[in-house]
Amino acid sequence: MKPIFFIDYDNTIFSHRTWSVPESALQALESLKADGFRVALASGRAFRSSELPEEFHGRFVPDGLVSANGAILEAEGRLIREEYFKPELQRRILDYVTEKGYCLISNYEGTWCTSNLERFKSLSTNSRRKILPEEGKAFLSLYESPRPSFFLADTKEAIADVQAHFPETRLLYMGDESGGADIIPKDSGKDLGAACLLDYFHISWEDTVAIGDSMNDIDLIRKAAFGIAMGNAMPEVRAAADYTAADIDRDGLADAITQARQWACSRG
Repeated sequence: MKPIFFIDYDNTIFSHRTWSVPESALQALESLKADGFRVALASGRAFRSSELPEEFHGRFVPDGLVSANGAILEAEGRLIREEYFKPELQRRILDYVTEKGYCLISNYEGTWCTSNLERFKSLSTNSRRKILPEEGKAFLSLYESPRPSFFLADTKEAIADVQAHFPETRLLYMGDESGGADIIPKDSGKDLGAACLLDYFHISWEDTVAIGDSMNDIDLIRKAAFGIAMGNAMPEVRAAADYTAADIDRDGLADAITQARQWACSRG
């Protein structure tokens, strides 16, 4: 059986340095689909099949989505799972980051919201995010909106503090270059979401490839039959992978997919 590919989006497909998708990455994704491989987009973002990245339009449609770090799952355009923070936990997280003055961000109905706009502007890693979130009423709306995950766009110290204060969550660090961390419930993760998608397609872990760059990818990379870290990946992710590809801006995804194809052929 041809393996299914689980591929991260940010800094695996989409470069945060150039704020674009390399043409070689799009061509590699197109070729996978043309050759009959299933491809699932495995992202921390809350993607939906109706709201895919504009770079994909007319060129690439994934067979499945493992969105919001596994909280939202789609297969062949069909929603198969949707989970959110428990309301009480969500409220406590929002209260805590506000009390501490930390910078939490989330996208609500197309608008980026933040708990602390001045802190967002002051942190150098946030200058690469190409967004200007809103605070005040926009942030307060998050109290009434079920969320599958949040992003703590803050320092390592803030990340460690929130993790210690909320053991029922997991904070997944994005690395020194990107900064910040996804906040997800402790029982969530891309690997758990991928397992549900494998059940849907009747595929085993023996027929999986995973490609990513940060800590929200590491469990999936470890579980996949062939795990690949991007050249720009965090050291921990590279150490967990079977192969380290080139940097995203040096045709890294195309390199990763070429190696995965060779691995698939070597299995006979």
